[in-house]
Amino acid sequence: MTEPKNTIDHITQTDMERKTAINLWEALRGVQGVYLQTSGGRNEGTISIRGSNRYQVGMYVDDIPIATAYRNEWDYNNTLTYGLESIEVSKGYSSPLLASNNSLAGVVNLRTAKPKKEFEFSAKYLNFFDRRLHDQGRMAATSIGTRQEFYYLKGTFVLDNQDFFTLPEGFDASPYQGTGRRKNSDHKNLSANIIGGWTPSDDVDIMVGYMRQSSKKGQPFDAAEYRRGADGKQAYPYQRWWYWPEYETSRLYTNANFNLSKQAHLKAVMYYDSHQDKSESYLDMTMSKKDYPDKKYDQYTVGGQLTFDYTFNPANKLALSAGYRILSHKEYNDYGGFDDTGLPSKQKKKKADIGDEMDEHISEGYWDLGAEYTLKPIERLTLVFGTSLSTMTPMTLESRDHVTGDMNSYKKGLDDTKSLFNYQVGAFYDLTEKHELFATFAKKSRFATMRERYYRNGDVPTNPDLNPEHAYHYELGYKGLVSDWLKLNTSVYYSDVSDMITSKGPKGAMYFENLNRATFYGFEAGAEAVINQYLSAGGVFNYMRWDNCTNDEKLAQLPEITSTLYGVITPVEGFSIIPQVNISSGFYWNTAADNLPYRKSPNFATADIKAVYDINKNFSVEAGVKNVFDQEYAYSAYYPEPGRSYFVGVSANF
Repeated sequence: MTEPKNTIDHITQTDMERKTAINLWEALRGVQGVYLQTSGGRNEGTISIRGSNRYQVGMYVDDIPIATAYRNEWDYNNTLTYGLESIEVSKGYSSPLLASNNSLAGVVNLRTAKPKKEFEFSAKYLNFFDRRLHDQGRMAATSIGTRQEFYYLKGTFVLDNQDFFTLPEGFDASPYQGTGRRKNSDHKNLSANIIGGWTPSDDVDIMVGYMRQSSKKGQPFDAAEYRRGADGKQAYPYQRWWYWPEYETSRLYTNANFNLSKQAHLKAVMYYDSHQDKSESYLDMTMSKKDYPDKKYDQYTVGGQLTFDYTFNPANKLALSAGYRILSHKEYNDYGGFDDTGLPSKQKKKKADIGDEMDEHISEGYWDLGAEYTLKPIERLTLVFGTSLSTMTPMTLESRDHVTGDMNSYKKGLDDTKSLFNYQVGAFYDLTEKHELFATFAKKSRFATMRERYYRNGDVPTNPDLNPEHAYHYELGYKGLVSDWLKLNTSVYYSDVSDMITSKGPKGAMYFENLNRATFYGFEAGAEAVINQYLSAGGVFNYMRWDNCTNDEKLAQLPEITSTLYGVITPVEGFSIIPQVNISSGFYWNTAADNLPYRKSPNFATADIKAVYDINKNFSVEAGVKNVFDQEYAYSAYYPEPGRSYFVGVSANF
């Protein structure tokens, strides 16, 4: 019972260093069942787990649910990985003890690294250059900590700053994007994370943390060639001139663990997680006149959870969890600083639009109950049964009348409590001490987000009674260690998703509806090998097929095949060369139905390489190339990824 049975994949800090991963999006490249995606129109990094969309993956930090309240999502580019202990990825079958947080398809759980020594210090600096060797950005980070007999302290500080990136040399100029530097592709991200822990005995660990992150970013322009739509009007490039000058995140949290006895353990988490972001929208690419007021979201999640587990004997263990949280979203628009001269009537201010007004307020309360029972009927077989119940109750649903200025409630008829009931079972059989077969089933659900339920065209929510999505996941797999040098991890899976939520309608008349049903099935294989002291290698292969069982619409950014291969070549002690190749088959893009020739991406492959030299046990230097062959490719249609770039760096560890 000391070793939990699950199907979690672990990305260690060593893996992140090998990938030169600054953020979570980069760290999840080459993970089984994970498909990198982007939201090009919002300049965000997203992921899919076995065919899911971004709203179907739950994100947590040390078991605390993390997401913006309104859209219930997170930009994976905005999550910095320096100072993490590891990243845990669950696919389909995930812990029922976690709070419900979009975990329909899987879970990404970040683990904070606590200090282990009396004195710890690390620092890292990376400088990035484009294919013309122009300085394009830098990352600087440091961490200092201590562990004493009865307490520990640690502070981690990171700066990620990009002035621009440069497109591949083969990119052809378009109306809104020339060759060379990508317009409006800058970002700046500054993060501080401070933790302190009290450990009066080996059975008590009470950690308190505070995280503050401040960032801003540009929105690169649509890089499509000019094309007319079926109505004869310009369809591409899409005209979106946005900038995010503010994106602030603050998180205050407590994560406490108590061994009540040799058999009983209690875990308590409490958190207050707030997000404020501001977006600017301009009339044209000169970005000199605004076409809408500056929009600001003020959001928070506050809550707590208790988890208790009790080991009756070596064959029986029970775990229970209970939690409550409140999600709040407020939307403000700065009408006072908005000049509507010359704009169409629909974009002009109304009578009550006079200052920095709150236009919408939504808040909801969530209860989460979970249970897990672990049983070993025979020595080699472990069965894990899980179930969870989540409820959601609307608390505040208000929008502002732009003529009178009054806040009006539209809660009547929408105040019923909605619930989710999930259940799962996993069977894990130890062939030997180093070889395991497993089979899992999980029924998972998720609530529609505030945005999906209460999105308004005018003053009325378009579809407030959206049904929750439901998924049935089946998986059969094997994990093993062959001759202490080859680690294998393979699985086949099938997922059946019903009541899938999708957006419909054109700009200005968008709404969300339940699509009904889609299925996903595939095969995954991963291997890591330490061949000798000079060479180690690894690889991941993902194969996936999907079927939209409702209509002929294509599911976007879901390649049939992806693969990542890497090696660590160490010709002499302290010096390593690390090549990596990433391969993807073509996939459908989100583009208009009347532009069929442009709807599917080509196959592509990229290569990275770097060299690392350990000067001594405390200092190392590195240099490398990303996208070595300057491959032109994109995850979102008409939002190409960076071309070849170079980097150099230095690290210190004490």
